[in-house]
Amino acid sequence: MTASPLQTPPPGAPPRPQPAADGLVSAARRNLREIAHGLSHPSHPPVPPLANASRRWRRLLPYAAVLVLTAIFVPVTLNVLTNEYGMAEGLAGLLTVAQTAPLLMLAHRPLQAWWIVFPADIVGALVLLRYADPQMSIWPWPPPTLICYLFVMLAVALRETRRTAISVWALTSVASLVLHLGGTDRSNGTAGLLPAFGAVFMVIGAVVRERGDAQRRLAEQETISEAERAQRTLLEERTRIARELHDVVAHHMSVITVQADSAPYRISDLPEQAREEFAAIAASARESLTEMRRLLTVLRSDGAEGERAPQPGLDRVP
Repeated sequence: MTASPLQTPPPGAPPRPQPAADGLVSAARRNLREIAHGLSHPSHPPVPPLANASRRWRRLLPYAAVLVLTAIFVPVTLNVLTNEYGMAEGLAGLLTVAQTAPLLMLAHRPLQAWWIVFPADIVGALVLLRYADPQMSIWPWPPPTLICYLFVMLAVALRETRRTAISVWALTSVASLVLHLGGTDRSNGTAGLLPAFGAVFMVIGAVVRERGDAQRRLAEQETISEAERAQRTLLEERTRIARELHDVVAHHMSVITVQADSAPYRISDLPEQAREEFAAIAASARESLTEMRRLLTVLRSDGAEGERAPQPGLDRVP
């Protein structure tokens, strides 16, 4: 009687190999989770790119740039939507604010700005299906919308990881393709321009960001090298001091020990109290010499032992 494929293997039997399809599905799910995490969590703190600059005008430069961009694209976008597409002023104003006001966030939160501009541009393209003239107007991305979105993609590429930048470009390309397929009656289409120019801007931003990261890592490495050189100089100086202390102090402590030990033999008729005093002096000198050697070992570089020269050992006694 054959076993059912749903039955569990007996104890001690080797595990059944998982099919390759399960591994591909797991890898795809893991990559999708990483992409979703990258798109929802910025990889940098909410500070402008030149926040650590030494001069104030350089720190204020990103804010000035986004203010200029917003001041340019708000009236231009509103004028294009109302005059060239015939859109109602109220609706055009709402779309203009949603598509251009997030430019103010590019200095410190470009990914969050993309999350606002991207849906707003798609909604604007869908709304333009009612207002756009198939023979004269550009669809789905009017020129101000397209240029504004390119600046958003550039800011994302400058601040976010390569995976996040590629994901942003891929979503933009998919949206352009879907809109192009849904508006086949539009002769003046810009569905292919945004992915093409977006790829160029993404590459430029990625190159600039990676170059900045390389320069930052090089500066950090140079700082570490300077610290290591300073530490090595400190250790060398401590070793020199330890050597000099050993040569001067430890030698004299050894002489005191020898003189105190030999006093009872060199001086005749020495009282017992004086012998005990000399013995105490010799013991204190030996203890001080031991403490001195411990101190010198600390002052030397790691792993070094305190030298015992010029004090000889028993092997040097004739």
